[in-house]
Formats: sequence, C-alpha cells, structure tokens
Amino acid sequence: MDTGVYQVAHTLIGALTAALASTRAGAPCVSVVHPGTSTPMYGWCKCEDNAEGMAWTRVVSIAPTIRFPQPISGVAAPGEVVQLAAVIELGVDRCYWSTEDNSMPPIEILDSMARDIADDAAAMMRAVQCAGLPQDVVLGSWMPRGPSGGIHGGTMTVTVRVDSCAPCTSVMTPLDEVVAMLPGDPRAS
Repeated sequence: MDTGVYQVAHTLIGALTAALASTRAGAPCVSVVHPGTSTPMYGWCKCEDNAEGMAWTRVVSIAPTIRFPQPISGVAAPGEVVQLAAVIELGVDRCYWSTEDNSMPPIEILDSMARDIADDAAAMMRAVQCAGLPQDVVLGSWMPRGPSGGIHGGTMTVTVRVDSCAPCTSVMTPLDEVVAMLPGDPRAS
C-alpha cells in the first residue's frame, strides 16, 4: 500500500494536536495540514474556550533517496532501489503578549512565553516519536518563529521515508479513500 506523504502529514498533525493538549498553553484553536511553501502568521490568537494558537504540518519537500535520508545527488545505478524521503514541517504559533506602548513586556511574561514554546517544542518531538509511523523517521532541528504581528512559536522538521508509489500495473488508491476529507471540503460530491 502507498503510505503517501499526505497520510504521514495527517498522522503527524493528529499526534501533535494530542501532545499539545497537555502543554502549558494547551490545545490550539486550529490544527491543519497546511499547503504551500510557508505558513503565514495569521494574526488571530484567542478563540473559544480560551484556547490559543495554531498547529500545523506542512510538506516541505519530497526527494528520491537510495541511502535514506540523503537525497540522490545524480543518477541511480541500475538495480538500486529508489525510495522517497519527505521533509515535513511541524509548527505551532501562540499569542505574543505585547504592551500598549510597544515597550518590552515584563520579564515574567517573557519567561512564561519562553516556557510555552519550549513545552510546545517538546510536544512536537513527543508527537513524532509517538505517532506510530511505520516508516523510518529522522528528527530535525526545532527553530523559533517570530515574534511578529502578535504571534510567536516554533517549527521542527522531520524526514520520513515513504513508499514511492504503487506498481505501474496497478491502479492508485484515491487519497480520499485513504484519508477521509474534512467536512466542508469543496471537492466533496
């Protein structure tokens, strides 16, 4: 079966959302597999039940590999098994407390926000390690994000070995049969 990059990203966002529920800042308002080359700092922060922030996974790249996790640099020799290495970003944005006069927040607030994102970073690592992915997984670096526009947080990448594809003689299973669409998907019939 094709384990697919989207399926891995979907599994990771579920594991990340579950891991964030027990952090200092708690479960985020929104958890999503995000498209594109970046995830904007959307500028909203608080939502119902005093939850805050957004968690996401995002496919950064997919590259052929012979020696996971290194991408192929050149041409594969005849008979070498080519697989795919997918880099997936996990991210969490939280509210950044600011003052009305745009001065430095009190040190207790700065320390609290630093603790929040450190706890979120640990939750990202826990999520990857406990997601139950059947593939090889290599943890990448965690990097801070922001503050910008009232938001701060962090991202972490993981490299995952995924099945390259179904044999050419078979019919690919449609993605929506592997991972159910979200309610309201405009492609739902």
